[in-house]
Amino acid sequence: MRNLALRYLGNNPRLYTTVGEKRDDKIVLEKCSVGCGLYGPYVSLPRGRYYASVRFAEDDQPEGRGWMDVCRNMDAQIIASSLFDLSKLTGGPKAIGIAFELHRAVSQCQVRLQCAAGVTAKIESMQIEFRDVDPASIEATVRDGLGDASLAPPFVRVGRFKKLEEFIRHPLSSTRKRVESAVVERLAFLAAGRITEILADDATFRFTKQSGIPSNPYQIWLPDPAIIGCQAGDYMQTANCLARDFYHRDFVGFCQSIGLKAHLHRKLWEFAFVWHHLCAEGAIEPGARGAGFGVGREPLPSLLAKHGCEVLATDAPPENASSEWTETGQYSSSIDELFSPHIVPEEVFREKVRFEFCDMNAIRDDMRDYDFCWSSCSFEHLGSIQNGLDFVVNSVEKVLKIGGVACHTSELNVSSNQETIERGTTVLFRRQDVENLIDRLERRGHQVKPLPIEPGKSFIDLLVDLPPYSSDLSLRLNLGRFVTTSFGIVVTRGC
Repeated sequence: MRNLALRYLGNNPRLYTTVGEKRDDKIVLEKCSVGCGLYGPYVSLPRGRYYASVRFAEDDQPEGRGWMDVCRNMDAQIIASSLFDLSKLTGGPKAIGIAFELHRAVSQCQVRLQCAAGVTAKIESMQIEFRDVDPASIEATVRDGLGDASLAPPFVRVGRFKKLEEFIRHPLSSTRKRVESAVVERLAFLAAGRITEILADDATFRFTKQSGIPSNPYQIWLPDPAIIGCQAGDYMQTANCLARDFYHRDFVGFCQSIGLKAHLHRKLWEFAFVWHHLCAEGAIEPGARGAGFGVGREPLPSLLAKHGCEVLATDAPPENASSEWTETGQYSSSIDELFSPHIVPEEVFREKVRFEFCDMNAIRDDMRDYDFCWSSCSFEHLGSIQNGLDFVVNSVEKVLKIGGVACHTSELNVSSNQETIERGTTVLFRRQDVENLIDRLERRGHQVKPLPIEPGKSFIDLLVDLPPYSSDLSLRLNLGRFVTTSFGIVVTRGC
């Protein structure tokens, strides 16, 4: 059954697009913006070898570049990835493809085309070909109807003469030098690119080279400190999120303290950044009073209570909360939603933590004399760049006592120091905005911890997450036309 395949036409309900539209039986991209030109079909596949391909209209010349990958599960853990350049598709069947292997059965498998800006194409179909799969498993897949018989496409026979003559070559090689050069090359021609590396719980899911080339798998992983330990040295010594912090023993220790597995995600870095710098400044001690803004359901209130701090946790009033926050579990409306039983006993938590609503654009006058305050990726949601900067100053001068410490994280635009998103539900702060904020705080008599903004030395620091975003590997991501990452600022009130 080597030449059996699942074929989906462009108008199949199992296929989706974020930057194109469905017309007749095709998905049409017309000089699209950066984003996902195609994703789906979210099917369950047995273990085995496969080849996924995307075919374009033969009467049209597609243009543009991007990235093709195969993912497992709804959280998009990467199985295989490869570059594509549609301008090279001339004559004969126009298609791009990628080989991949599953070492065990996978649910919700999807194929994605991550497109750079300007891609123009008419997608006729997407196909998943069974290359080396147990016949009984294929029959079971047919019998189960892929979960919804009304949407399941027919199995089709793929004639040998129609097989693609060439595979897209996987950019990873046997040396780190070639890995990094592939990344640099891709970033040179994509405005917001993505080298996809895997961070998987199951080590059997790895990148593999194409058929006919000796297998040499790769993955990005965080070491088990009980086996090989973690690095010492510099930790949280930059203002922006860098890969090196994730491999530090203090980061692993922080993750253990909140009961989460260490993984390469900037949100986890933000929590660790706040905790590290509040501890480093001596703010965390029994009896210390702290105020958190826009806390959502983060673990910090429970961790602070465990260490004896008295915490006021706040979030936006219900009328100001976006539906996205509530639907994705990033918003809290009561103290019950903040409690983390794996971190602190409930009686300690309820003794130490209280909850209130707070409009970060209008901090109440009676919210004052705290030893420390913090926010994690919140002040970019206050409507404008200026509102966000004003909040940081107000959190220092209205909330803290003299000598108190404020630690805030937010979005940093790393692709432009001029153009950015200045207004809206999410704004992106430029380097010039951060520098102006530091100057403003210092002129008002406050001390800002000197933390540089650095590019990073690992190729992981060059990876850019594209929508639909990954829950595993996401240090930098694309928002609109810009690439953003997390940054933090640490301020001690002077007067």
